[in-house]
Amino acid sequence: MANSLIRSNRNKNNVIPKPAKQAKASDFDTNAGDNKTVSSVTFDTNLKISNHTRNKLQAMAMIGYAENQRLSVDTAIQSFYEQLSTNEQREFDLQVSTLESRDIKLKSKK
Repeated sequence: MANSLIRSNRNKNNVIPKPAKQAKASDFDTNAGDNKTVSSVTFDTNLKISNHTRNKLQAMAMIGYAENQRLSVDTAIQSFYEQLSTNEQREFDLQVSTLESRDIKLKSKK
């Protein structure tokens, strides 16, 4: 019986299955047409802080200035930004833009 099962898949008039659609070299070309520009990337990183700073961030969250420690950092940075002069804000924005561009380039290569 085992022999009949093996033979049942062999010699079906040498039929070679044909795919519904054949791939072309242009389908695999990464530089053609589908060039999507990435304007921003977001990924998690680690930040080493002291327990005192962590406690202050947690306190900000506990008294309602932010939902969590991550948003407490965002709130503190926003408060810092608002205290800057117009020229300092422009410089800060330029530096952030440069760093964001670097992140996009780094993540786009992967």
